[in-house]
Amino acid sequence: MFKPKKIALVYFSLNGNTEYVAEKIYNTLDDKEMVDVIKLEPIKPYVDKGPMKFVKGGAASVFGTKPELIGYRFNPKDYDTVVIGTPIWAGSIAPPLRTFLLSNKLKGKNVAIFLCSSSGKVDKCLDKLQKYLKKSNIVSTLSLLDPAKGKSGEDLYEIQKFVAAVMESK
Repeated sequence: MFKPKKIALVYFSLNGNTEYVAEKIYNTLDDKEMVDVIKLEPIKPYVDKGPMKFVKGGAASVFGTKPELIGYRFNPKDYDTVVIGTPIWAGSIAPPLRTFLLSNKLKGKNVAIFLCSSSGKVDKCLDKLQKYLKKSNIVSTLSLLDPAKGKSGEDLYEIQKFVAAVMESK
């Protein structure tokens, strides 16, 4: 069985769902010292309430914007596994994750993906995301509907299965 030496847990969260899952993933891992958590934050924050949240966030996603991010430490050479998380915006990844993926090539890395949505329509987003990761080894995917709102035992079980798949990947 393969055990990753070092894992980067990279995510963007606007309203807490993706952050909730990232925290649950981190807490499920046995060896916390092997994990670096990287929360992506745009320099110019997104509107997070009201109808403009959907208009501006959706437009940024559809038009493929690449927002500048607050500094973070990440060198792909330091990790053999990268777990990435994003909310789904207009059928795509959130722009801060796009910026991260374009700035950091994950070629040859084991990558696990977790997606949070309100619609459950993940296929389009996953297809787009896989284009950024075509030379990576995708070891596991997880999709959850508004996990921070429901906080269900079923979601926790799915997160545990996801983490197990990450730890057992080769």
